[in-house]
Amino acid sequence: MTEIPHSPAAADPETGAAGNDVQPAGHTSIRRSLMRVDWLVLLAVGLYAMVPHPGPSSPRILYMAIAMFTIFVLALRWRGFPVRGTGERIALSAAAMVAFITIVAFQTGGTQSPLINLYLLPIVVAAMTLGARGATIVLAGVVLAYLSVILGEGPLPEIPALLVRLFGELGPYALVAYLAQVLAGSVITARRRLEEMAERDALTGMLNLRAFRTLLHREHELRALSARGSYGLLIVDMDQLKDLNDAHGHQAGNRAITTVAAAIARAIRTSDIAARYGGDEFVLFLPEATPEIAETVAQRVRNNVYKSLFQVGERLQRMTVSVGAASYPRDGRRYDDIITAADLRVKRDKELRRRNAAGAAEKD
Repeated sequence: MTEIPHSPAAADPETGAAGNDVQPAGHTSIRRSLMRVDWLVLLAVGLYAMVPHPGPSSPRILYMAIAMFTIFVLALRWRGFPVRGTGERIALSAAAMVAFITIVAFQTGGTQSPLINLYLLPIVVAAMTLGARGATIVLAGVVLAYLSVILGEGPLPEIPALLVRLFGELGPYALVAYLAQVLAGSVITARRRLEEMAERDALTGMLNLRAFRTLLHREHELRALSARGSYGLLIVDMDQLKDLNDAHGHQAGNRAITTVAAAIARAIRTSDIAARYGGDEFVLFLPEATPEIAETVAQRVRNNVYKSLFQVGERLQRMTVSVGAASYPRDGRRYDDIITAADLRVKRDKELRRRNAAGAAEKD
């Protein structure tokens, strides 16, 4: 039986946040990439400040804003930063970018500043990571910031003229935000499908070994840390699958495997998890199951498999399985102890079945 190694969650190297933060599935890699956008804003402003051009209205304010935003960007990457969640950090970063770009615009030409289009970056970041609500809030913040820049240039124009100007200059921003959100949704959906395919055994549709390792580690740690809860673990080993493959080919063996997988699915609760663990092995995770429940499920699996027939050539065949049941915390405090206990019991069950079969043959 393959031992399941310890796999603690790693820290996010970009944000410093622990890898077990609760985040919407599929967003993590996109968020980590977009966390670098504030550096792009800082780089663009820094390069603009270095290139010869008509000077800002107040160079001291511009350079102070660059220095303060640099400190903020560095602090955001600090492990001890008080805002821990990646989503919250991105929202804070987007707000800081809007404020920084507004100050830069004031100092570099107002609405005619060549840096005014940097407002697109926090909008795109929000649209791709914070959802429709987050994107709407950031877009509203950009509109207010842009109004403040217009106000800094003189009295506001008449309302109709102002609305036409805002629509003409900021309308494309809203369109970009919408398209970015649609694109992010498509990417996340495609990624989820790929991850689901990678986690499933192609023959049975059950979880594969890698996915089960992750699940068992997580569920065990939750119970170990809280010092509460229990679970059962069953190892199911198909008897004489190799003989069936040798006699009738691998197509017959595959039919036997899918038949056993279906029988196992009928024997467990909806809250239980079944996985294919190897060529002829399955493993079952039974959350909050007592040792007695685990043994009951083990016997139900044996019975269901025995009653399930599958066709091989012109004949109907049946399989038998050996099952080993173990439970946490009765059989150990570490999950590899639970696996070892279940593995030993499945070997005992297999040996007992061989002895019974040999005894029955001698009587005949």
